[in-house]
Amino acid sequence: MVLDKMRSRSDFLVNGVASRLGGINPNSITILSLFIAILFAISFYYRFLIISFFLLLATSYLDVLDGAVARKFKKESMKGDFLDHLIDRYSDFIILLALTLSFFGNLYFGILAIAGTFMSSYVGTQSQAVGMKRIYGGFPGRADRLIIVLIVIVIQIFTSTTLIYGYYITSWALLFLGVAGFINSIYRAGLAYRSIA
Repeated sequence: MVLDKMRSRSDFLVNGVASRLGGINPNSITILSLFIAILFAISFYYRFLIISFFLLLATSYLDVLDGAVARKFKKESMKGDFLDHLIDRYSDFIILLALTLSFFGNLYFGILAIAGTFMSSYVGTQSQAVGMKRIYGGFPGRADRLIIVLIVIVIQIFTSTTLIYGYYITSWALLFLGVAGFINSIYRAGLAYRSIA
């Protein structure tokens, strides 16, 4: 993942907060991120774009914070890892569904985006299921998708009535995420297949 590789450089943004949350179960932070993703979906669907931007920023931050808390206080566990990835998939679906069904979305592009995203994620975890390391390589990873959607929301705020070849920027972003997701799934599949003895 392109942006996931930069997470270590941005740890200073979360470590200060994480160090104060020793009494908090990281799984609670993970679940909270899901509820905020739902609030994002509602706000974006009803075109409260500025609010939706900050809600997506918040859920993205919590997605980093839960892991930081778990690592700092030695609370990492298989259950936590499972829950984190499960909630990530639910959040991905909720976020992309909101974009798809919104005034600015497109059903066909949205279906493609959801399918491409889930195939890319599936290949990454399936490699672990057959005894190899989980694959995070390629573009876009989850962090990349969130950054892309954040940028798209900002653009959509300032171009709320502008169509580009008949579609809003949100629709074009869904198309891009779908195509890129499928390309990444093929790339990850190639990495996994070559690694299998």
